[in-house]
Amino acid sequence: MGKTLRELGAKQDYTGRLTHEILVGGGLIPYAISASLFALYLMRNLPTNEEHILIDGFPRTATQVPMLDSALVEFYRRPAPMVIVLTISDDEAVKRLLPRGRNDDTEESIRKRLRWSREETMPNVEWFRNNQNYTVVDINGEQSVEAIHQEILEKLGLKR
Repeated sequence: MGKTLRELGAKQDYTGRLTHEILVGGGLIPYAISASLFALYLMRNLPTNEEHILIDGFPRTATQVPMLDSALVEFYRRPAPMVIVLTISDDEAVKRLLPRGRNDDTEESIRKRLRWSREETMPNVEWFRNNQNYTVVDINGEQSVEAIHQEILEKLGLKR
């Protein structure tokens, strides 16, 4: 979702300028925009519904959870979607994000997004934990990228 929003924010039209302004300020894109982008992504990337799909950055709010559920479970009839929860400390997140050099990645904006995420996004994980249609997989995000990748493959049953 982040990549898609940054691409939208790079456009030289009114929507692009508004998106850019929100992203640079560390804000949250309105639900109507993020939900529309998410729906378009699914329509373009699930031509047979046999594809594996990894969704990063959506849903972020309680209002977005029913949209994801209605799309994946009700419409696309995806069997047992898995939710991967990467756990990482704020300090480690800042340490990893700052070197990316993106204009919306200042320490202040990163910490603001992390605070917001703890308050708004993390409670949604409990909704998935308590819903029989989903499996929640917890991953230690403070490991190396390679170790995280291996743990995800293992917990998803995809380890070769």
